[in-house]
Amino acid sequence: MPSSIDRLKQLLSPPDDAPGVVDWGLIEERLEVGLPNDYKEFVRFYGNGTIEGFMMTFLMAPNVDNGIEWWEEQLWVLRQLSEDVPESYVIASSGANLLPWAYTIDNDLCYLWMEPLEDPDRWWVVSRTRDMDWSVFEGSMIEFLVEIISGSRREVWMPRDFPGEYPWFKTTAQYLADTNPE
Repeated sequence: MPSSIDRLKQLLSPPDDAPGVVDWGLIEERLEVGLPNDYKEFVRFYGNGTIEGFMMTFLMAPNVDNGIEWWEEQLWVLRQLSEDVPESYVIASSGANLLPWAYTIDNDLCYLWMEPLEDPDRWWVVSRTRDMDWSVFEGSMIEFLVEIISGSRREVWMPRDFPGEYPWFKTTAQYLADTNPE
């Protein structure tokens, strides 16, 4: 049986200009937490970018400082809406257990639920709508993407036409160049 990343690559062709090799030791040191292997594989083959111009990935590589800043911004937003955040999710500035990795043009977000903290390969995906409706996917980031890209899983935040018949991924640079050619 093919690996999750191989299944994703069959469904969603990787871009030609993905980041490739990343210094994960440095990034994990800055984050003060290890990251799941499939997260690292996704960065290696895809990186930051967009799935069909609707869902954007915003990962900790290659620019960990921007990633940490975005993480802190997203936790701040959750703290402002804390009455709508399930109790199992820690959103305190220290000890947070949600790591955002994707968002949609409608301001829906996907997180890695960092439990158990010491075993990142067991982290699940949690997503929420802009209206703070939460759902849990009991699997990894890449497994989640395989499920939604293949059409096996629907999230309430997904429009009827997402993904399309021929799903595509573009890096942020590719997408910006295509949408703002100058």
